[in-house]
Formats: sequence, C-alpha cells, structure tokens
Amino acid sequence: MCLQHVRQLGRAMADDMSLAPVYTVTLNWNLQVDTIACVESVLAAGVPRAQVIIVDNGSTDGSVTALAARFGPELQLVCNAQNLGFGGGMNEGIRHALEHGAGSVLLLNNDTVVDPGMATALLEAYDSLGRPGILGPAIYYYDVPGRIWRLGDIVYRWLPMPLPARLNGKSLSALVPFQVDYVTGCGMLVCREVFERVGLFDRRYFMYFEDADFCGRARDAGFAVWCVPRARMWHKVSATARRDGPVNRYHRALNQVRFYHEHAHGRSAVLREGYIAAKLLKTTMGDVWHRDWDLVGPLWKGTLDGYREQARRMGGPCANLPVDPAPSPGEKD
Repeated sequence: MCLQHVRQLGRAMADDMSLAPVYTVTLNWNLQVDTIACVESVLAAGVPRAQVIIVDNGSTDGSVTALAARFGPELQLVCNAQNLGFGGGMNEGIRHALEHGAGSVLLLNNDTVVDPGMATALLEAYDSLGRPGILGPAIYYYDVPGRIWRLGDIVYRWLPMPLPARLNGKSLSALVPFQVDYVTGCGMLVCREVFERVGLFDRRYFMYFEDADFCGRARDAGFAVWCVPRARMWHKVSATARRDGPVNRYHRALNQVRFYHEHAHGRSAVLREGYIAAKLLKTTMGDVWHRDWDLVGPLWKGTLDGYREQARRMGGPCANLPVDPAPSPGEKD
C-alpha cells in the first residue's frame, strides 16, 4: 500500500472515532490459499494486523497451522471445532471484534481481494451519508476485473423480490454513493451500533440469505444501507462452490422460502409464492437439462422443509409435520 493511502486511512479513522477501530473478519473453511490472499490484501490496505480476525470454520486441510505460520501471533485466529456455516462462523469473529472494542466490523468473504483504498473510501463516505448502519463496496469479478458482480439490491413495492442495482448506462466512476436495501456479506462494513441493536447473523441461515436477513433486520431497526462505488473489491465467484453441490442446493432452497416468508416483499402473497414456485421449476429444469440428478432431490427437499417450517411457525394444518434432517454441514460439494 502506498504512503498516501496509509495517511488517508489514518485521517479518516481519526476524524470519525465512532467507526474506529475497524476490525476485519473473514471466514476460512479448507481454502487457506484464498484466505491468505484476502488477508494480505487487507493488510496492504493499511488495516493493522492486530485488527484482522480469521475465523477457521473447522477446516480439515491444515489451514489453522498454515495461517498461524503465515501471519504470526499478532493476527487473531479464532478456531471453531466444526463448520458453523457462514453466519455462525462470522458471528464468532464479530463477537471477538466487539469484545476487543471494535467501532465497526468489515466482513469479507475469504475468496476476495480488496483495493488498497477500499477501507478509506468506506470510512470517508460514512459522515457524508448521515452515518448509515451498513456500507457496501462495488464488487467486481476477480477473473474479469472490470466487470461488476454486485452493487447491492433494491426493493420495489410491487415486486415479490428485490432486484440487483444496475448502472443503467452510467459510468461506475461517475456514480456517487446511493442507498440500497441489501448488500452482500461478501463485503460489508457494519457499525457497532447495528450489532448492539439488532444482534448478529441468524444462525438458522446456515448458508445463503443470512446477509439479506441481517440487512432486513437492520433496516427495520431504522439503519440505512448504502453502496459506495468508489470502494472496490474483487470476488472469485465462487471458490467455495464452483457449482452447487447437494448441501449448497438444499440450504439455498430452504433459506429462500424462510427469507421471503419472514421478510415481506411486494403486496401479494400470491406473487411471492408464484416467484418461489417459478424459481423451483426453473432450477429443476436446469438440473435435468444438465443431468445434475443429484441436485434435484436436495432442491425439492429444501423447499418442502422451508414450507414445513413456516407451517409450524404459523400453527397451520401441517404444523406437526417433521422437517427432515439437513445434509451434513461438513460435507464437501
């Protein structure tokens, strides 16, 4: 990192002590090479080593030994005995950061690298945006560095689902920060007060939709969510699941039903159910077309388990139907 970025980061943190110190948390599960690259980009961005936390989620590939040897005792390594999923694993790191006095926490997927000026851009945007609760950067594809992967998602009152924010022909460099309804947990800066008011990630969302649920709860509590296009990072979409495996497919389907029933979108429950059904049929047809027969069962099982859970929650006629056990969280896809 150049000296200019170090000085900018220091000034931004000094000017707004409500966000300082900024701790960074990333989650590793059997991907030590990607995690090392991610952490090295964070350190190059001027984040002190003592304020970087790696949570190992029960890896079995020697990650803990490799990471400890690479970064030494100053960098904080939190080790879980088993895979707690994204939300559960990140929660351990967030708790650790808050216990050590973090004013804000930058959450990162381990299969990402950050721009040297990303942290500075997020911190500088904070005051000018009226001190929002959650800030997200512009996230690019790692393999296509100039192509946007995600900016955030926006809710439209007549639609049963949010839609990705789009450039609409505008140059990204010309975009000023803009308000969204959701940013991805792949990269988000969260103020301490958000965690204190709404809690951490909901561990029921083992993988997928945990970040959307968190943003939804934060907005319900009065916090704003913004995208800061000048802040940039790159995502290896996705090194942890290059194609959906049975476990991924099950949890994605289950949590889709859970999320859309717990966070209302649009004005019609009929449209909501139609959207979920359309996604189910489209995904099923894609799996059949590609002969991914092993994914069809988990897809339907996850969807049905989601509706069984909602029936129990509402005390309806299916309330006593059991939810089948999920695939093993430690299973490799």
